[in-house]
Amino acid sequence: MPKRKDPKDAWLLDAEVRTKIEEIKGRWEVSLVFVNIKDPNQVLIRKIGDYRSKRLAEIYALNMQKTAAKDIRGTQKVDKSAYNFNKN
Repeated sequence: MPKRKDPKDAWLLDAEVRTKIEEIKGRWEVSLVFVNIKDPNQVLIRKIGDYRSKRLAEIYALNMQKTAAKDIRGTQKVDKSAYNFNKN
């Protein structure tokens, strides 16, 4: 039986896709960060892999970001003035 789509997750179709690369226990972990363009406080982070070098992680992250962000309307972007995060 096919899995039904949850209407609460519809925002993911229009989300801005970012990548996050972190060194964890000697490996470089790549995650995709989906940011709701209408409500930038709504984010979803998914780990997609880990690699032995930072360069490999960067290549994979860029490729996955481009694939996940494909949209006939162009790349979606969050309005930077829509939120105010304290970076401390």
